[in-house]
Amino acid sequence: MNKLKQSLALVLALCMGLAVTACQNSNTGAVEEGVKAKVNDKVITQEEYDENLSVYKKMVETQYGADAWNMEISEGQTMGSHYESNLLDQMIMDLLLVNAAEKEGVTITDEELQGELDNFKSYLETDEKYQQFLESYGMSEDYLKESLRKEYLINHYLSIKIENLQPSDEELQTLFNDLKMNESVRASHILVKTEEEAKGVIDRLNKGESFEDLAKELSKDTASAEKGGDLDYFEYTDMVQPFSEAAFSMEVGEISEPVKSEFGYHVIKVTDKKVDSAVTLESKKSVLTEYYKSFKYEELLETLKNEANIIKN
Repeated sequence: MNKLKQSLALVLALCMGLAVTACQNSNTGAVEEGVKAKVNDKVITQEEYDENLSVYKKMVETQYGADAWNMEISEGQTMGSHYESNLLDQMIMDLLLVNAAEKEGVTITDEELQGELDNFKSYLETDEKYQQFLESYGMSEDYLKESLRKEYLINHYLSIKIENLQPSDEELQTLFNDLKMNESVRASHILVKTEEEAKGVIDRLNKGESFEDLAKELSKDTASAEKGGDLDYFEYTDMVQPFSEAAFSMEVGEISEPVKSEFGYHVIKVTDKKVDSAVTLESKKSVLTEYYKSFKYEELLETLKNEANIIKN
């Protein structure tokens, strides 16, 4: 079940991580030759896209081996196709954030940028190791400086817009209730690829077959399948939202209808529920504040995307 655990961030070393956040208001239309996307009055060129993709390819191969780019990470998807599918959206998002930072008055001087580069170099200890780093990732110093410039502007912008937010106790209490912070559920599940398969599982359960036996036979989540589908106790925020939303709304002993998530279709059986009275708003205040900021960050991204005119080639 480890793959079901939510990841709040996946960060690639020294570069902005690939956020799998599609630009929902994007249009596919005619753009000039050599242009990959237009974002308001700015463009992302094919050359920029190719350079970024090349760097990620080198990074993946350096970290995971020469054949890693073609390694299958899920059914029908390789590591390379994942990056190819998501890189442009990430470049668009970075451009939107940089533009927003500049409108907010965030700037970086040549001296500050050089300071960022010098700090980066200091982590690599020697100039020889620095040059080896650039070579191993197929990265020019200009590319690195531009990455550092964007990162500086974006981080300072987010510090202004997100990090300094101070939610009220009422907002935190609402979040405490929504995330069911003092509750935990124990459940089992059977994970299959399609809704039709999930309905077939439910039909067999209704005819009297054992949930545990069917989990061992059919579930694609091999870790829990060995235990008859048992996931032990988990909190609402431990699982992807559709799964938690279903499990926490069910009664003990109840079996769900098919629940769709990014992993496939789940048939869930709740086996126990607990409330911990020692968990209070005060005891979870710092955690809730981070969740609050995370949700506000997602709202900010959505606003920037919705207000932008984006055309992708």
